[in-house]
Amino acid sequence: MDRVYPGARAPVMASALPSPDHLPCPDCGALVPSDADQLHICDDQQRLEYQLHELKAEMDRFSEDFGDWLNTPEGRLQQWIAERER
Repeated sequence: MDRVYPGARAPVMASALPSPDHLPCPDCGALVPSDADQLHICDDQQRLEYQLHELKAEMDRFSEDFGDWLNTPEGRLQQWIAERER
């Protein structure tokens, strides 16, 4: 239940937000004009860097999880086996 306090002002809300002039491309992250009149072609290098940036947290998490697994009994056994098979 909402409470009304004496002397409190009603929240002011904007009626509409202006639309941005540019939006990020979902494939490469480049800022492109928001009007659909212009065709955007992604740069291959920028697309690759954007995808790597998007995956960085997942790659870091994998690295941490793998390090944790290597400290388990099974992980230590697999390390021992790998060393023996060299």
